[in-house]
Amino acid sequence: MVMHSRLRSVQPMRHLFNFILLLAGFVRSLARWHRPAWATVLAAALLLPCLVMAQAPASGDPTGGLASGKGQAEHRYLLAQAYWTDVGGKTSFAQAREQSYTPYEGLLNRGYTDAVHWLRLTVAASETPLGLFISPPWLDEITLYDPATDTPPITAGDRYPASQSAFHSLGHSFKLPPSPAARDVWLRLQSTSTHIVNLEVMAVDDIPRSITGNILWAAVYATLLLLIFLVLLVIWWLQRDRILSAYLVRHAVFTYYVFAFLGLPALLLSAWLPPAFFDKFFSLSATVLMTLGLRFDIELLSSYKPNRHLLRLIEAIPWIGVGLVIMLLAGYERQALQMNVYILMVTTLLLMLTALSCKPDPGVERLMSKQALLAYYTIIMGGLLVSLIALVGWIQPRPWTLQILIFNGMVSALVMTGLLFIRSQRRARDAQRKNWELTKAQEDLELEHRRRQEQSQFLHMLMHELKTPLSIVSLALGTKGNREQNLNHAGRAVQDMKAILERCIQADRSGELMLNRRVEQIDLDGIIRNLGETIPGLQKRLQFAPQAATHLQTDRQLLRIVLGNLLHNAAAYGDPVAPVTVSLRSARYEHRDGTRICIGNIPGLAGWPDQQQLFSKYYRSPGAQRESGSGLGLYLARQLASSLGGWLRYCPTDTEVRFELWLPQTPA
Repeated sequence: MVMHSRLRSVQPMRHLFNFILLLAGFVRSLARWHRPAWATVLAAALLLPCLVMAQAPASGDPTGGLASGKGQAEHRYLLAQAYWTDVGGKTSFAQAREQSYTPYEGLLNRGYTDAVHWLRLTVAASETPLGLFISPPWLDEITLYDPATDTPPITAGDRYPASQSAFHSLGHSFKLPPSPAARDVWLRLQSTSTHIVNLEVMAVDDIPRSITGNILWAAVYATLLLLIFLVLLVIWWLQRDRILSAYLVRHAVFTYYVFAFLGLPALLLSAWLPPAFFDKFFSLSATVLMTLGLRFDIELLSSYKPNRHLLRLIEAIPWIGVGLVIMLLAGYERQALQMNVYILMVTTLLLMLTALSCKPDPGVERLMSKQALLAYYTIIMGGLLVSLIALVGWIQPRPWTLQILIFNGMVSALVMTGLLFIRSQRRARDAQRKNWELTKAQEDLELEHRRRQEQSQFLHMLMHELKTPLSIVSLALGTKGNREQNLNHAGRAVQDMKAILERCIQADRSGELMLNRRVEQIDLDGIIRNLGETIPGLQKRLQFAPQAATHLQTDRQLLRIVLGNLLHNAAAYGDPVAPVTVSLRSARYEHRDGTRICIGNIPGLAGWPDQQQLFSKYYRSPGAQRESGSGLGLYLARQLASSLGGWLRYCPTDTEVRFELWLPQTPA
C-alpha cells in the first residue's frame, strides 16, 4: 500500500516532465527547417524547468512540493480523507462531525465558493507527535479540531500570524499529539481563493529535512526569477525598448505573485508586516497581473499587424481588470478573483487567435519571426489555460496542472527573455545599419553638393577665362586691316584656350595619370631647360643653377606637368623684367635621399598669392585675372607631387614668391 502510494505520487510529476520534454523536442525539431536560433532558445527554456522539476520532491502538492513537505514517509500516517460542504457556513463542529462525508484521494478541489468545507482526516497511530502540513499557502482560514485532545481549536491561514502554524515552513501546519490508535481529526476551510487543499502528515523526525528541502527549492525558483528580472532590466537600460519595458513591469508583478504563491513573503517578513498585508497583496497581484501583463501583449502583437477586431477586444480587457481591482478593494474579493480567472481563460484564447491572425511586415519579422510568436503563445497560453480550468474546479486537478501556474510563468519568462534579447540584438543591428545608411546618405549628399559646387566653379572659370581669348579671335577675324598682326593675336588666343583646356584635361585625368606611372631615369637639367625654351617669356629670364646631381628615378610625364605649371606661373605672374630662379639641392626627408627644387620670382602686377587658398581648385588671386588661366595649375602640381612620393610647399621670402618641390631619389 505504501509503495503503491509513492508510485502514484511520482507519476504526475513524471507526466509533466515528459510533457515538457516532448514540447522541447517539438520546438527543437522546428529548427531543422526554420529559424534555428529562436527554436534553440525556446527548447533550452523548456528544458531548464525540467531539470529543476526532476530534482524537486515528487508530491501531490499543487506547488510542486515547494509549499509543503514530502518525505519518504508520505501517506504512512494519513489513512483516509473525506469532505463535506457547509453551504451556509454556520454549522458548529458538533453538528459537522455528524454529517455524511464524501471520500476523496489526492487533492481536494472545490473551486471558488462562499461555502465552508469540512475535511475529515483519518490519522494512523503514532508513538511520537506528528506534523500536519496544509498547502497552498494562500488559503485564508483553516481551523483544526482534534477531539482526542482537550486543546481548543487552532486556526491558521494567510490572514493569521505565521506563529499560528506549528512549524516555521512554507504553507500552514499543525502539530498532532501521539495516539496509540488511529483517530479522526477535522479541518474547517474557509477562503476567498479557490478551495484547493493538499494535506500531508509526517513524523516529526522527517519534518526538518522536508522543510529545508522545500525552502531550498522555493529559493531556487525565486532566485531564477530575480535573475531574469535583472537581465531584463539591464537589456531595457541599454535598449529602452517600449515592448521590453512593458514586459519588465509584467515580470516584476509576476515575480511577486510567485513569491506569494510559494508563501515566501509570509515566511520571511511576518515579523514586520501584518498578515492582512500578505493576503491582500497576493489577491491584488493576481488581478493586477492581468491588467499590467496585457500591456506587453498589446504592445508586442500590435507591431505584428493582427486582426484589428481581436486586438480591440484585448485592449478592452485591462479596463475590466481595473474594475476587478476596485471590486477587490471594495470587499468583493472572492467574486473578483473568480471573475479574474474566467477572464484570463478567455484572454488566453484571444491571445492565441490574435497571434494566429498576425500579418507582420518583413522588417518586424526580422526582429522576431511570426513562427516564434505563434510557438510562444500556443505553448505558454495553452498550458496556462489547462491550469486555469483546473483552478476553477471544472476538472479534477493533477499536481502538474497546478504547477503550470508557476512553471508557466517561469518558462514564459525564460523564453521571452531569450526572444526579447534576440529581438533587441537585431533591433540594435538594424539601428546601426540605419545610422550607417543615414550617414552614407548624408556623405553622398555632401559629395554631390561639393561636386555640383565644383562643377559650377569650373563652368564659371571656363566661361570667364575663355571669354577674353574668344573676344580676341572674334575681333581679329572681324578686322580687315593688319591681317598678319590680327592672325598672330588670334593664334596666341587660340594657344591660351588650348592651354586652359589642356590644364582642365590634366586635372581630370590626374587620378589616371597617378595610377599609370612609368618610372625611368630622368635628367632634371634637360627637362627644366627644355621647359624654359617652350614656355613663353621664360627663356631669357630663366636662371638655372644646379648644385646637385640632376638625375633621379620618377615618372617623366608627371614631373614635366608639375615643373611646367610652376615655371609657367612664375613667367606669367612674376615681374616681366626680373629673373625666374631655379635651384637644385640634395636633401633628405624622413630618412630618404632626394632632390629639392626651388623656383622663385619677384611678384608682378598679380601681386602676392593668398597662402590659405593657394592650392585650392580654381583659385586665382584678383591680380591674376589679367592673364588667362584655369586656377588648376598649383592644385594639380601638388596632387602629382604627392603621387610621386614627394611634396610641394609655398615658402615665400621677403622679396620672392617661392615654391619648393622635394622628390625622392628613387620611388618607394
